[in-house]
Amino acid sequence: MAQDAYTTNKLLFYPGRNLSAQEKLRMDKYEIKIDELTIDHIIYSMSRQIEMNFMTFYTVAQDVIGEEKALQLAKEIGTRYGGVGYAKLLEAMGLGNEGTPRTMALYQDLVHSIRGPKHAAALFAQYDDKRCIVRRSACIYYSEEYRDNGKYTAAFEQGCFAGYKAADKNLLRVDVIKCLCTGAGSCEQHWVYRD
Repeated sequence: MAQDAYTTNKLLFYPGRNLSAQEKLRMDKYEIKIDELTIDHIIYSMSRQIEMNFMTFYTVAQDVIGEEKALQLAKEIGTRYGGVGYAKLLEAMGLGNEGTPRTMALYQDLVHSIRGPKHAAALFAQYDDKRCIVRRSACIYYSEEYRDNGKYTAAFEQGCFAGYKAADKNLLRVDVIKCLCTGAGSCEQHWVYRD
């Protein structure tokens, strides 16, 4: 399996990722004073807000429209969301809709490096000529505090995979080997490509 040279860049291990549990709790409870804030606190908080927005949205959707429709909504949001960014990267690289395991690895690492310390737990993807492999110990779209919402994370991701396939004609499928949202201790996904 290969990785690109940027995988040795320690700055990509992310500000905010190494805050102590006590500091994270102070942020979550708003017990920190404004003059104590650091970049680490702010980036942790912004990432946490994305996670909480995701969880709150699906909790409210389930309460208002029911679980079945909320699951459909999660999948549709994932489909629309999933392929857009990847299609932009392929276009920026001049590849149209013809990606490779390497372009998927580049995309996965880019988006995991810009969405906060929890999402950076998915760095760094590996690839060969047939597949891109992403492993993660944490996910911004799954919250340990809202384990029952894991079904929405799974539906959202299935939609994302459909969006990626629509953006890249060479992507055959995504195999979910294990996922936090199904009770596993980590996630592993294989993006399988045509010859």
